[in-house]
Parts: sequence; structure tokens; C-alpha cells
Amino acid sequence: MDTDFSMPLSDVIKILLKGEERELRERDLLGYVENLARGGKEALQQALKEVETAITGWNDSYFISTYEKRVDEFNRGKLNRDPGYLDDLFFKEELLIKEGKTGLTVDYLYKAIERLGFIDGNHQDAITSAWALDDFEFLKTQWEDLALGQIRALREAIRDALKVVSPKRCNEVQGANRLQKGVIECPEVFGVDVCCEITGYKKNTVYKLTARGDMPCCRSGNNGRKLVFRREDILAWMTTRRQETNDEFIKQMGGQLAARK
Repeated sequence: MDTDFSMPLSDVIKILLKGEERELRERDLLGYVENLARGGKEALQQALKEVETAITGWNDSYFISTYEKRVDEFNRGKLNRDPGYLDDLFFKEELLIKEGKTGLTVDYLYKAIERLGFIDGNHQDAITSAWALDDFEFLKTQWEDLALGQIRALREAIRDALKVVSPKRCNEVQGANRLQKGVIECPEVFGVDVCCEITGYKKNTVYKLTARGDMPCCRSGNNGRKLVFRREDILAWMTTRRQETNDEFIKQMGGQLAARK
């Protein structure tokens, strides 16, 4: 992605949804999100809303087309329906097309994946095999992973940034480096106040997270009501949702393809 971090979010979303940034560098993505975070928590929340709305809109612009497949089944005597069913299905899909939606078939998915680019030779073989076997679900999953991979990464980066940025507007980003330094400098065991300082959460939020079992903690004292935290537990918890790299994504895809053979 262009390192112009001042680029409007709407333009970034358009670029990512076009699949033009298959080699998006993690440092550029994080740099762009850090720039968004300069507007504070509200700016990040608005950005997350825009990204999620764009993903939803992208999904809503497609529908699963079954008309041609049903016609073929009818002609081969494998569809126990009257011809009126096919007419209704045809007009239903025509209406969706007039609304600007695109019908998904195995042929469309194969060509779309081909345009986005196969990960490697094994991926191409798997996609070709799925196309020949009419494996619609596999093709659709692979297509979505390729087409939405980068904008999903942007969404996750914004979500992670929301965990650490102050609700107030700020001139400097409270980034991961600052948080890591805070964790390293804190004692091995600490209380709620220090936990709030290094995670960016308010006390009420920390209490809710620990009550639900979503944040690791220990309960000291005779009645077990005093909350204390271990440094290594909080550090591990804060870095649980790590964004995968391009190499890791390719390795994961390779494992999925190998499992199909």
C-alpha cells in the first residue's frame, strides 16, 4: 500500500476491495492505523464501522446463482420440479442482477481467483480440481480469503488499536512499543491500577473482564476478593490476537490444500 498515511479511509477500502494490495506490508498497515489513532478512540471506532460496513456491502453485492445448474438437472431428469419453478428462479435472479448484484457460480469463482492470483502451483491445482468437481463451497471460501484478506487485516489492526488508545483525542499514538515498555517495567505481580495503566482499560472494564473469565488474574487475601495480576499472564493475554504475516497465510493455505488431497 502507498505509504501516504493521510490517504482517506474510503480510498484505502476501495483499493483493498479491488484486490490491488496482495503484497500489503504489515508496517504500512500498522502505520496507517497509527495515523487513524491520532484522532483518538472515537476516530478508530468510526473507522472500524466504515470497514465493517464495506465488508458487509461487498458480501451483499453477490448472490449464489443456481439457475443454470437447475436447468441442467431438469434436462437430465434429475430435477423433480415443474417448468414453472425454473421460470420463477430465472426472474428472481434477473431481478437481483438488475439490482446490481453478481451471481456466483463455480466458473465465476474460478476466474475470479485466477485474476487475484494463485498462491502457488499446489493452490492452482486444488482450485482447478475443485472447479472440475463442482466444489462450490471450497471455491467460495478460497475466493473470499483472497479478496477480503487485506481488508480483514485492516479490521483486525483497528480492533487491536482500540484496545490501547485513550478515548480522549491525542497528538501521539499510545502504540504497542509504549505498552510493551510499560509491561516490562512493571513488577512481577501488580494490582488493578497498574493493570489499567498498561492495558488502557478502565477499572470497571477490568472487573468485568475478570468476572467473565476473559482476563487472567489471581485472587489474593482470605476472602479471595483482591485482584492481582501476573506480568507474564497479562503480556500473553495482550498479544493473543497476533496478525498473521503473508508467509504464515500461505503456509496455512498450503496446510488446508494438503488436507484435501
